Amino acid sequence: MRLFLFFPLLINYATSSFEVVTTKPTIQDSLIAAIIHVESRGDSMAYNAKEDAVGVLQIRPIMMREVNRLLKENKYTLDDRWSKSKSIEMFNVIKDHTTNPTNERLARNWNGGWNGYKKKSTLKYWNKVKTQL
Repeated sequence: MRLFLFFPLLINYATSSFEVVTTKPTIQDSLIAAIIHVESRGDSMAYNAKEDAVGVLQIRPIMMREVNRLLKENKYTLDDRWSKSKSIEMFNVIKDHTTNPTNERLARNWNGGWNGYKKKSTLKYWNKVKTQL
């Protein structure tokens, strides 16, 4: 088993060996981790019945449909929202289609849609995410 830490050290507990990892997490890796913390505290089984938002990134059906629209194919299903890796893939599709993707713009758009970065209502969300960065 391997445990990845947010500093350049990799510990393999199965063999009790240590090795230095020269890559650091990207800004987006830190942002995704912060958003996951705010959305679900990392709980892949998180469910908000009121919004039908599920998984670590609390993806609603409209977001999944938007990702498929951007990809021009029905790649993702509603069940994929429960998967951490597929949820992160969907986040990355949104990120890749965002103009000037700063951490603030990405987080506020994740919370409030394509123009979320312009909405006063997403500032509180951004402040929560920012404290996790």
